[in-house]
Amino acid sequence: MEAGTGTTLTAAIVINSAGAWADRFAADFGEPVPLTRIYPSMIVTEPLPPVMTVNIGIEGGGIYARQVERGNCVVGGERALPLADPDFSRPRGDGALAIMNRTAEVFPALRHAQAIRFWSGTEAAMPDRNPVIGFSGTTPGLIHAFGFTGAGFQIAPGVGEVLAELVRDGRTSTPIEAFSISRFSRPATSRPDQHRTSHGSGADQPPEPHNRGAHS
Repeated sequence: MEAGTGTTLTAAIVINSAGAWADRFAADFGEPVPLTRIYPSMIVTEPLPPVMTVNIGIEGGGIYARQVERGNCVVGGERALPLADPDFSRPRGDGALAIMNRTAEVFPALRHAQAIRFWSGTEAAMPDRNPVIGFSGTTPGLIHAFGFTGAGFQIAPGVGEVLAELVRDGRTSTPIEAFSISRFSRPATSRPDQHRTSHGSGADQPPEPHNRGAHS
């Protein structure tokens, strides 16, 4: 592998965990995927006394929150607007207002908290809302781990363990066949894992969070 400065790197194993840019890397090795981008939007409150000690989210509820050590609460649940360069985005005004109203409804302790900043990011999404995890089908030593469709933080510890096993042992005790990158190169009618990857994963549902309007 050659870096931009002309530096050459060699490794027995390479993990493609490039997020929203992982499709370009995979395509370079003959494995194109239908990756799209989503743009999560967050608000950050002023520092507050302890309100929550764990990350909290409502499945299908369009809100998730955590409190950092400094006391700020970080709350998300809407999508931002991509800019002309799709690597970048900016929060939507109505989206930020919707997050704040939803926060006041779900977390009464934050009802009068001041929002001090807003931000958004870029994440990778797959059409079946399932990630790509496992060995490349074209290149020995290449492992893919991307396309978590907004759920990467939730399953990161488990994914990390799987990747460590793949690197160390060349296999994993966790069944990951459903997440193989090869599922995008097979005809839809012949995918043995089709029902496995769609049932129970929310693949048939609109991506969360929905773009809800602000409360009046």
